[in-house]
Amino acid sequence: MRRNLIAAVLSLALCPLLLAQQTLTNDSVIKLAKAGLSDDLIISTINASASTFNASADSLIELKKAGVSDQVIAAIVQKNAAPAPTTAEPPSQSTPQADGQAAPAPAASTEPRVFLTSQSKGLNRNADRDQSMEMSKDFEKDCPGVKITILQNAADYTVLLNHIEVGLLIRDNQFQVANRDGDLISKTKEGGSIDQGVKKACTVIMNDWSTKH
Repeated sequence: MRRNLIAAVLSLALCPLLLAQQTLTNDSVIKLAKAGLSDDLIISTINASASTFNASADSLIELKKAGVSDQVIAAIVQKNAAPAPTTAEPPSQSTPQADGQAAPAPAASTEPRVFLTSQSKGLNRNADRDQSMEMSKDFEKDCPGVKITILQNAADYTVLLNHIEVGLLIRDNQFQVANRDGDLISKTKEGGSIDQGVKKACTVIMNDWSTKH
């Protein structure tokens, strides 16, 4: 019994080192999650390994459906966004334009980043669905002027949804919009569809953003 316990502890300790020698993909992470490994262990493996992750919106949704936690998905996004290491090179000179002046630096993104979160409750089985996925689709359709992010600390705004389902047809949706400082800048009463709430939240976000940029 003691030998089995020691072997199990050594296996967990060496797992990130062994996996670090492999190139991780989205499917690799799904296999680790389904095998029952802890989020901390999976994240340590991601950080220590070479990887070829796909961080597109559809791929992140597939990871979520496969049971991968938000913390692990965030680690994948951060790993995928990290620049590849390069050898040091001397600073290059700015390329002069025709008039002899240096070319201007590219403009920073002017689109607000929005983090979506929701809680759902009710009496039917659909009440357990993650409604933030539904909000993401509605924002993509009705509010193309924003970027949806799954990293709350990178967001300029947070949209919170309280979704309630009673029976097949009775549904209430309450929305709140907060800025980067966590200050509430808008809220709605109960009632209305998620799509309608997203449109109102979009208007609030774009109006507030325009006053600051």
